[in-house]
Amino acid sequence: RSGGFGGVEGLARYLDEERIDALVDATHPFAERIARNAAAAARRMGVRHLKLLRPAWRPGPGERWREVPDFPSTAHAFPPGARVFLATGPGSAPHFRDLAGASFVLRVIDPKGGQGCPEAWTILTARPPFTVDSERATFAAQRITHLVTRNAGGAEGRTKLDAAAALGLEVVMIARPAPPPGIPSVGTVAEALDWLRDAGPHGLNPA
Repeated sequence: RSGGFGGVEGLARYLDEERIDALVDATHPFAERIARNAAAAARRMGVRHLKLLRPAWRPGPGERWREVPDFPSTAHAFPPGARVFLATGPGSAPHFRDLAGASFVLRVIDPKGGQGCPEAWTILTARPPFTVDSERATFAAQRITHLVTRNAGGAEGRTKLDAAAALGLEVVMIARPAPPPGIPSVGTVAEALDWLRDAGPHGLNPA
């Protein structure tokens, strides 16, 4: 199932009403609140819980990465005159709007996503997927010097990193938040299916 459940209470009620034996949380690596709610609801209802978390990106040879723990830590990541491409969505704009000395390019899917951003910013409207060549062309056309992105992982999003590497750009990589403690995790759907099979016919290990 996908969609909202109404917090911990709503999810716990759903697990109970549907007689769920095992919960696989496959939400985005940065969906902190949902991950906490899933862990709390599963714990409350005695349901086994697994986090399906696609592997994080790692810098390849020659790639210029600066890893930071969160958005506020990016404040000192850019030298004067930097031209920064924000691949972090419109919700991240408040973290950068008051930074002086750098100029910013924000890519959004919905044209309304750029509303409220500083007038000096460049707002690009485009919808993924993007290829390495298209990303290189965008970065070159916008004279980008720095790329900011979150470590979401996955093959599709890797294209912007490969393009940045090809152009010698510095990448400011925002680290993933820590998952809820005590929750096992796997990196692929196949591993999640193995976990469910090992758990028995009802998603629970036999006593």
